[in-house]
Amino acid sequence: MTLTLATFLLVLAPGVAISAAYFLARTQLGARRRLSTPLDWTPELSLDRYRPMFRLLEEDDIRFLRSQPGATLALVNRLRRQRYLVFRGYLRTLQGDFERACEILTLLAVQSESDRQDILRDLVVSRVKFTAGLVRVHWRLLLYRWNVAQVPVGHLVGLFESLQLELLVLRPAPESSRA
Repeated sequence: MTLTLATFLLVLAPGVAISAAYFLARTQLGARRRLSTPLDWTPELSLDRYRPMFRLLEEDDIRFLRSQPGATLALVNRLRRQRYLVFRGYLRTLQGDFERACEILTLLAVQSESDRQDILRDLVVSRVKFTAGLVRVHWRLLLYRWNVAQVPVGHLVGLFESLQLELLVLRPAPESSRA
């Protein structure tokens, strides 16, 4: 038992470390490519666009499909794969929105008249948590393809929601209302 556990950890630990490094590097490169996000983008932030993610990978529809006459394993697997692909699309969009929100918060903190080190510190923590959450969701998503695990996405959406609230508080007033 101990040998099996040790072997498993020796194989799993490097895989997790490599995955985390990959997603962190990908996130950093993506952030460098988009340095011109307009500050008026913040009203477009909406958590409603991510609500389908919570239900998309639930097993209820797959159980229903399996209970129908004529449902085959190939049909069930096709539905599972299609939902997997749609979920990955939502995940890419969420990651892009999170990166843009981080970029805007960084710009607001740097351009602020007062010292906003607290925002920058919280932003670093949020990025690390989000990247770790992405690694966990991608791993669970891989397991979902083989009907092994559910994919928890609430933590990632919650981190995005906290950034959204911070942006709404810090967003500068429109030029017309300043006059």
